[in-house]
Amino acid sequence: MDKFLKSLYTQRSPKTYGEVSALFESNYQKILNLIPTLKDITHNSVIRHDNEQDLYLLVEDKTPYTAIFILTHKLGSINRPDIKFKVYFDAELLEVLSVCNEATLNSTHPYLAQCNDMNIQWELNIFIEKWIEYCLDKYKGLTWHTQ
Repeated sequence: MDKFLKSLYTQRSPKTYGEVSALFESNYQKILNLIPTLKDITHNSVIRHDNEQDLYLLVEDKTPYTAIFILTHKLGSINRPDIKFKVYFDAELLEVLSVCNEATLNSTHPYLAQCNDMNIQWELNIFIEKWIEYCLDKYKGLTWHTQ
């Protein structure tokens, strides 16, 4: 298994700035599909769902051109997946800053040293892409309420 994991990381060519930037743009459009009023949100908000976990959007910082949010579920005293991301409204980009308060998805990954910054950004932003798609499936069209 160890050889297999290593081969996955060594056979892929490193991600380019263009590939990562395109993912930032795509994720910005997806988050607007999930939260159409994102530009106007200034307070923590929640979608209440009868059959799923409530979905929380926490506002950490907001300026006219950027904002830092956390998208998460609250499971008792634990927030998961606790994805912190920065939105650049003027450039129409979304960049993941951390997942579960970690700089990477798996800080003990055996081959993390082989990953460059673009690969780490790619991994984090692929994670939010998949999670936004999951949230769109479960919560799209539901109303966000100020907390």
